[in-house]
Amino acid sequence: MNGHKISIETTVNAVGLFCPIPVVSLKKELEQVQQKGVVELSSDDPGVLEEIPAWYRETGNKLLSLQKNEEGVFISYVMKERI
Repeated sequence: MNGHKISIETTVNAVGLFCPIPVVSLKKELEQVQQKGVVELSSDDPGVLEEIPAWYRETGNKLLSLQKNEEGVFISYVMKERI
């Protein structure tokens, strides 16, 4: 990502689910990883464009990337910053 290699600890497939379920699923998965662990979230709900940035700012975690791929799925990478 941006020329840097990241290690993804786990992924959340939230395709077909609508907010807040993708964010809730991301939160639950981040609870299971170690600090500095990265979770990949896939979602086709355009609501994640607002929900994910708002959520990570509230929680103190770090959004590494949030982009839409060629299939129309939003892929985000979030690093656990808070225990």
